[in-house]
Amino acid sequence: MSDKATYQAIFYGPNVIAAGTERELEYVDGQYQREVLLEAVEAGETVRRLFKIGHETEEPIPYRFVEDQQDDQAEADIPN
Repeated sequence: MSDKATYQAIFYGPNVIAAGTERELEYVDGQYQREVLLEAVEAGETVRRLFKIGHETEEPIPYRFVEDQQDDQAEADIPN
């Protein structure tokens, strides 16, 4: 890690919300985020998907799809 406040991550999962999409994330307490919730609108509905960090290698750090989130009260970490 470096002295930067952010790092590059790449998301792998279903369709355009995470089809190898690269994004900039903030460190949490000096560490990579373990889980990230992404949000997108598909067919007029808001979809939230949970991703977990993969093997930590060089940036971009890989995140893999875990599950869809159905909680209507939840807010995504990174709105699309």
